[in-house]
Amino acid sequence: MLKILVQGDLGQVAYHVGDEAMAIAAADELRARLHAGIVLLTRDPGQTRELYGTDAIGTLVFPWPPAERTKHLELVRRAARGDRTALPPEDSVWQVIDEVKSADGVLIAGGGNMNSLYGWLLYERVALGLIAKELGKPLVVSGQTFGPTLLPQDQHVLHELLDYAALVGAREPSSYALGFQMGLDSGKLTRVLDDASFLVPPGTAGIPAGSARLHDPAGEESGLPNGPFIAATFGPESWRDGSRSLAKLGEALDRAVELTGLPVYLIPHVGPLGRDGQGGDHESHETVVAHSRSGRIHVCPVLPAPAAAALTVAADLVLTNRYHPVVFGLAAGVPVVALANDAYSDVRLHGAMGNWGVQDWALPLNSLDIGGFDHAIAEAWARRAEIREHLESLRPGIRAVHENWWDAVASIFSATDAEAAKGLGDVVTLGSDSEWATQARGQRGQFRALSGGIASLWTEWDDVRSQRDLLLHERNEAIEEKERIVRSRSFRAASLLRRGAGVLRRVSGGRR
Repeated sequence: MLKILVQGDLGQVAYHVGDEAMAIAAADELRARLHAGIVLLTRDPGQTRELYGTDAIGTLVFPWPPAERTKHLELVRRAARGDRTALPPEDSVWQVIDEVKSADGVLIAGGGNMNSLYGWLLYERVALGLIAKELGKPLVVSGQTFGPTLLPQDQHVLHELLDYAALVGAREPSSYALGFQMGLDSGKLTRVLDDASFLVPPGTAGIPAGSARLHDPAGEESGLPNGPFIAATFGPESWRDGSRSLAKLGEALDRAVELTGLPVYLIPHVGPLGRDGQGGDHESHETVVAHSRSGRIHVCPVLPAPAAAALTVAADLVLTNRYHPVVFGLAAGVPVVALANDAYSDVRLHGAMGNWGVQDWALPLNSLDIGGFDHAIAEAWARRAEIREHLESLRPGIRAVHENWWDAVASIFSATDAEAAKGLGDVVTLGSDSEWATQARGQRGQFRALSGGIASLWTEWDDVRSQRDLLLHERNEAIEEKERIVRSRSFRAASLLRRGAGVLRRVSGGRR
């Protein structure tokens, strides 16, 4: 039996539906094609084993400050080359190295963290790639967003990772273009869907209308939709950009309720599993509800990724500023209206919806202020049958490309011949000529420039700050070392001898 290691962002303190979904979907795709045991890299092996019944080990963990993660990467490189003094014996790197040694391949599952905003996660993936390279194991990088914000040193290590990989999947046109800019050719670089697109297989009923009851991890029954509904997911506001949107979203959801006659169920994607968690989407959704007056907006618990996806695809309409509700909804034929918090979000949302030809319904944040979000919802609802028909007409071809990609990935690990990955092509577009769509298209360039500029400045500042902190730390260590030496017996003895020698020279008149 083959053994494949799969890297995702699993087992985080705050459960993340999208991150978990990509890793477990990738593992499912490999199992469907290979007689293989899957080992998931995770921050919480116990939780991952319990949720998914899959072997799991602790992942590599990198420090957040840029200067420290650069330094740590070189220590991992030394460890991968056999230097047992590079890192402490208890560091997770040694177990990862041992697992890679006995593996037949390494898959870095999809994600949106190969950029400087989430640089510690980028470096975790680069480090795993370095270990695979040093040990001569095949590596595939699937379903990624590259950039858009990349410091020069981060782009350098990203290139090192992608250059070694046998196959690289880019999930937006902009990521595909950046891959080409870094020198990847079409034999390696492929346009793909997000890995979790078909976590809920097409035709699956999702949450059955009239009988939808799920259990939260505490074992208590949680009421979920039992009829037609709108699924909505809203993460925190963009703190770097200083945006304020959640209160307005509460009001917009009330108007969506009035328009459609349907209740809204808020499905959190980040936070502790269960109903009573704090932080993440729990807080965002509480703010949304606090600014609603309809009484028809309900908050769901954080559900495991498969359940959250199934609930989303059972909706009649999806509204979100997060990425994976878009991914789940479109693949199931559900109309989606997405609102981007910042440039990073817009690249991903616009790209994901463009893969299905409905990118006009991916809006920059300022559309919320000028009524564009409301108008987009109204048009999506009025054209919902047309949108669903459009998505369902595209699904067979897009699904075939998705299957072809995973066939190619499996062939890398099994060392067998397979048809080359074809990649996504252009699809028929279902757009809008309405004023709200024209305004959004016109605003997108400026929105990305301003928000992207803020992100670039923030990452540059973070980099400089971390270098300063590292220098201060090294200076303080040098001072402490000097003081330790001064306090040592040998230093005091040497000082005594020097003083004695000085006295002798004075007594002897300086004669030798």
